[in-house]
Amino acid sequence: MFIDINTIGAEGLAFERSLTLRGLEGPSRERLPEVQARLEGRIERSGDGADLTARLDATVPLTCSRCLETFPWTVRTGFDWAVVRRAPDPATPRDDEPAAEDSVLVAPEGKIGLEDLATEQLYLNLPLKPICSPSCKGLCPACGANRNLSACGCETDEVDARLAPLLQFRRKPQP
Repeated sequence: MFIDINTIGAEGLAFERSLTLRGLEGPSRERLPEVQARLEGRIERSGDGADLTARLDATVPLTCSRCLETFPWTVRTGFDWAVVRRAPDPATPRDDEPAAEDSVLVAPEGKIGLEDLATEQLYLNLPLKPICSPSCKGLCPACGANRNLSACGCETDEVDARLAPLLQFRRKPQP
């Protein structure tokens, strides 16, 4: 689905779309199922381009980096873009062009792909190491049990022999 800035009138254009994003990868390059996203916003003509203000809402199933359980990650983000037909030349800054390079969307033919825009914003808002909750206990390194579901009873005081001499500083002398 595209928005053509060539056909936008002086009053602008409001849009609200439900999108299905396919072929996504998670932070660990795992394949994600289809994600339902909602993109709404407004685009108005500005000079020879347009100003785009939008909001993305989506829920992405991610895998926790600690316990390996799947959990829903909610993405709610707003963004503003200056849509231009050609990239601004950094050597000749002008007052009518946006100064921040990261807020410019180049659309040579004047068409903006909504799926591509939503996918980009989704990737920008995914965590690098997703965690299902701040209190996630993760997996037991000995038996692999999920510590959030039950205590496994494994001995966890294994100390690397190279670091064993440092234990004397960790243990307090008893009177």
